[in-house]
Amino acid sequence: MNYEHFGAFLQDLRTQHNLSREKLAENICTSKQIYRIEKGLSEPSLFLLIQLSIKFNMDLNEYFKMYFTSNSIIGLEGINAINSAIENGDLQLLNTLIEKYEKLEDFKKGENLQHILYGKALYFALFNEDYKTSLEYCFKGLYVENPNFNINNFSNIMYSNIGIVLLNCTSQNYFALNEYEKGTKILMELLIMLERYVLNSPFPMFQASQFSKKIYQVVLCNLSAHLLTCDEVEKALIYVNKGIQFSIMENNMSYLPDLFYMKFRILYHQENYEKAKEYYNRTLYLYKITNKDNKLTETEKVVKSDYSKIFTE
Repeated sequence: MNYEHFGAFLQDLRTQHNLSREKLAENICTSKQIYRIEKGLSEPSLFLLIQLSIKFNMDLNEYFKMYFTSNSIIGLEGINAINSAIENGDLQLLNTLIEKYEKLEDFKKGENLQHILYGKALYFALFNEDYKTSLEYCFKGLYVENPNFNINNFSNIMYSNIGIVLLNCTSQNYFALNEYEKGTKILMELLIMLERYVLNSPFPMFQASQFSKKIYQVVLCNLSAHLLTCDEVEKALIYVNKGIQFSIMENNMSYLPDLFYMKFRILYHQENYEKAKEYYNRTLYLYKITNKDNKLTETEKVVKSDYSKIFTE
């Protein structure tokens, strides 16, 4: 069957499942919103698509993007270019790309707009050390996905990949602003959400991707680092061990050297210098075989300066 717009498809799907608009909207939106979407008067937000996907146990986000949106070449190229600049840590290029793409109509809404806002958040945090402005861009990106976003309670809702990295970025901004309680709360909620909806998802369309596994490792490492800063060493060790075990179990090595380095720092703090040196050497080895030369050089320099006791004990 051909559908004029997504709303017509949604109405047909709802009817097939014998759901009223009120029942479909329950706990996710109003029946009026469902009505407007079904009549083609408005498009669903990414947040709403995810919640509807859970209700129907099918990936409506992918269906929507495939059949009812125009993912232009320029849009895909822009997102790939922005992600590449972020991955390589090239902040000057990132800023240039943002200035180029944010003027285009393709980047005025949805996930494309979220990528622009995430790029701005990173640029202001890492280049300008302007964490308040970075935080503002994080929130703008989260509101694009879910207009009803609530920083105090989001672990009972699934977010997209770009939404998840915005949440992680939000936590790091709070830490940089010395608002440790807020930063910790976000990371804990994010951890719960990832374990509930991604790593142990009962829904086939949300099986964990490589991205999800990596961000899970990142969150565990960030949480460990914060707890170590707050001198909660035993808790820090629990979370970093969890990250290491997960990485090995999943044979996912991309973030394992950072987790090893985090465990090295914790062991050093405990004055367990012999074991700390073991994890330092493991870190160097993994940086070498994964061709992370910059990380390798930086780590060796920092350790020789700040953690010198492992070489004398």
